[in-house]
Amino acid sequence: MAKTTAINAEIIGQAIDMAAPNKPLIFIIVVAAAGYFFDSFDISIMAYALPSVAKEFELAPQQLGLVGSAGLAGMAVGSWVWGLIADRWGRTLVFAATVLTFALFTGVAAFPYSVGFLIGARFLTGLGLGGTIPVDSALVAEYAPARLRGRLGGLLPLAWPIGIFVAAGVGLAVVPTIGWRWLFVIGALPALLAYVIRRGVPESPRWLAGQGRSEEARRSLDYVGIDEAMLDHAKRALDARPRPPVADEARLSDLFTRAYARRVVHTWSMWFFSSLGSWAFTVWLPTVYATVYHIALTRTLVYTFIVAGASVVGRFVALWLVDQIGRKPVIVCGFLFAGIDAWFFNVATTEETLVAVAVIYAFFQDQGALGMTVYTPEVYPLRIRAIGTASAMACGRIAGVISPFVVGLIIGAQNVALMWWLMGACGMVAALMSLWLAIETRRVNLEKLSAVTQS
Repeated sequence: MAKTTAINAEIIGQAIDMAAPNKPLIFIIVVAAAGYFFDSFDISIMAYALPSVAKEFELAPQQLGLVGSAGLAGMAVGSWVWGLIADRWGRTLVFAATVLTFALFTGVAAFPYSVGFLIGARFLTGLGLGGTIPVDSALVAEYAPARLRGRLGGLLPLAWPIGIFVAAGVGLAVVPTIGWRWLFVIGALPALLAYVIRRGVPESPRWLAGQGRSEEARRSLDYVGIDEAMLDHAKRALDARPRPPVADEARLSDLFTRAYARRVVHTWSMWFFSSLGSWAFTVWLPTVYATVYHIALTRTLVYTFIVAGASVVGRFVALWLVDQIGRKPVIVCGFLFAGIDAWFFNVATTEETLVAVAVIYAFFQDQGALGMTVYTPEVYPLRIRAIGTASAMACGRIAGVISPFVVGLIIGAQNVALMWWLMGACGMVAALMSLWLAIETRRVNLEKLSAVTQS
């Protein structure tokens, strides 16, 4: 069919929403989910290496906190930098660049000659890690039909605890046998994914249309089975509707205006407080089990493997719930119950109860986290979707920088009970902020959400 339809992001969005999922779309989702998987695997292997790193370099808890925070500090910076670049240069180029960056520096971290070298390598690793998730979240949100966006987008954060689960299994197999450095050698393998991204994943058609690159946008749409007839049908469907007032083109500075204030305050605070608690749990749990509760290293790795499995189950449940009951209930209930559960660590007196409380915390915390990750890119308009998502996630990274270091100070002061109270309070704040400020985005067209944002 002749190319008679002049396309823009609104027409493309309508056509995508009317289309059925197909194998090329699933391939894009799988590649993006692989980015999440390797991102979480990479950041998690540090937690399973920390007990051995502390022993080898004779580190105090305060020093160990710096090691644990280094990668998250890089992620905080990377979230901002890569998100801005992705809104200017495109999703797939930046996706590939971030994966290649974190994979290469993970390999470098396998050969530290000092603690300072290890901290530096982990910071540079974090620069890449910080950009991967917000960029591929934006990419998938722009390809997925509105009616399925929660479920398809939810496959990405579902891959996060699977990465942690696999990291725990690899840690259990590798650390006691051939040593912690091999965790980082294995962590360099995702460099291969960068090649797959550049060769196989087309650029977001919505982003291309926003840049005036209509022919390239058509090629991306053709890849996922959307032809000229479907674009023409989408245009006629839009033309039949009352036209909304024309809004100014979104700009980066819009993040800091009244129009987006509610979205920014909510997403930033939600990511900050939920991450402040969850990173304390993720980074420190193996070390706390081994050093505070004096559980043998092998049993510690087994227990954290079980806890990681609970995270996977929690995200599978949330993946079903986000399109059944909506994003907001999943976020609020997940963080609320995780926060309440964290306080029960203070009354756990046996290995079995410590593991049980940790399992329940991971189950609900990861439900909230999946809902949060699906929700965040949905509430920002196309032009600033990547930087809007990245800025919110950067708040989570900043919390991740603060959290392991502060917990190191707390453990160094022999007051682990304060750690559990802190985790609980953070979950409660994230839940209450979401209850107050979140909007429901379930099955709502992205362009419509952008229009609402500007009203």
